[in-house]
Amino acid sequence: MRVLTKLPALGSLLALAGVSVFGFSTGWSAPKFRELFGARATAPVEDWCPTHNVTQSRCVACNPSLAGENAADWCKEHGVPESRCTICHPEILTTGVAGDWCKEHGLPESGCTLCHPEIARIDERAPVPGDVTVARGTAQDRDPSTCQKHLMKVQFASPAAVAKTGLAFAPVVSRPMTDVVVATATIDYDRTRYARVASRVAGTAVHVGKNAGDPVRAGDVLAKIESPEVARAQSEYLAARAALEVAERALERLSASAEAGFRTANERLEADARRIEAAGRVATASTALTSLRVAMPNDAAATALVSLEAPLDGTIVARDLVLGDPVEPATLLFAIADLTRLWIVLDVAERDASRVALGQTVVFRADGAPDEAQKGVVTWMASEVGARTRTVRVRADLEVPAGSLRANTFGVARVVVRRTAEAIAVPNAALQWEGCCHVVFVRMTDELFETRKVRLGARDDEFTEIVAGVLPGETVVTTGSHVLKSEINKSLLGAGCCDDR
Repeated sequence: MRVLTKLPALGSLLALAGVSVFGFSTGWSAPKFRELFGARATAPVEDWCPTHNVTQSRCVACNPSLAGENAADWCKEHGVPESRCTICHPEILTTGVAGDWCKEHGLPESGCTLCHPEIARIDERAPVPGDVTVARGTAQDRDPSTCQKHLMKVQFASPAAVAKTGLAFAPVVSRPMTDVVVATATIDYDRTRYARVASRVAGTAVHVGKNAGDPVRAGDVLAKIESPEVARAQSEYLAARAALEVAERALERLSASAEAGFRTANERLEADARRIEAAGRVATASTALTSLRVAMPNDAAATALVSLEAPLDGTIVARDLVLGDPVEPATLLFAIADLTRLWIVLDVAERDASRVALGQTVVFRADGAPDEAQKGVVTWMASEVGARTRTVRVRADLEVPAGSLRANTFGVARVVVRRTAEAIAVPNAALQWEGCCHVVFVRMTDELFETRKVRLGARDDEFTEIVAGVLPGETVVTTGSHVLKSEINKSLLGAGCCDDR
């Protein structure tokens, strides 16, 4: 009887256990009527690659033949041909070159559009704002001839997934480009049209006729200095000239007396020697006055003044003299410069110095007025590299309206080393540095993109010239191209080949 009373509770427990087993087996969903009383439906096979997160039937990583690759020679782990995978087979690098390499243009042969223009992915569609590209890569090698990232392709699950990335596309274009060398620069006076004026004697300023900023002509009197040294030089000159006159008259008398027989020939020679000596003293005193820029005095107009004159046409840019100042020799009193002729002094990086040559155009923009450009011509290059700066000093001549540019102005100078009327170019935002080369990301289809290594040429504020790697008409990703680089780096995680960058 006790056993019979426990049968209902035991039956309830067994029923609950049966329901649990049934629920777990069916996913807690009730079976459909046709499944209970008819044939069981076959579950559809999902077309999805969970490894690469794209549709299985279009997964390039699993089916490399979809992108024209050899399925038999394919490394699924790193997404490159097995025969070129330097991660799985590092011994390839012992040969010095992994895979194809175009030595002429410095790019992988399989990506050299100069040798093989047929590989270009010409896109007939107009760029659509919001279109995107992503890329995956292999090892980030330092040597461009061994890095295999250009072999990588990236695939999105769908065009909608591409649009969600927020990237943008732009076409590869042909446009004029100018190749320049950029360097910091300073404006200086043209030292061939610059002069410092100082007094040659000690004295006192008794007249100052010019101020800073005044234009002057060569020979204009800037100031007058009263000097005891000039007075002594003038006295010596007057005394020497008087002695010469005396010696000349004595020689005349002796010559006449010698002809009459009253003087000997020796006396005449001695008188002639005294005249020559007196003439020498006059010449010495005259030279002294000339070096002091003082006119030869006469008995009635002897002064002790030295005139400071402008040596060239220009503008007084410095004055350090006032009336009554004591003056010492070689002290700078005035500076004169031709403000229409200036120098652009550039500090060119050592690596760029070989590209600069005499006669090239220099475009200077001052820090305070970056929108105003001044053009000069390279006229001199230093023969040595600065020991501390490791730069090469370059000078360019510049002609400007007087006063339009000031000396010691800092700015940026661009030396035009090459102009190209029709250059292949991409927007600057399309370029990424991947460790050994610059790359762009080219659209193959709406869902598939490839990494393309490129060689750079000229660069301006918006575009960069591509010497080799792409052709006009191809479409590259611009805004957000760093997202593509991050996808490359993500493919390196776990492979033991991701560096610090």
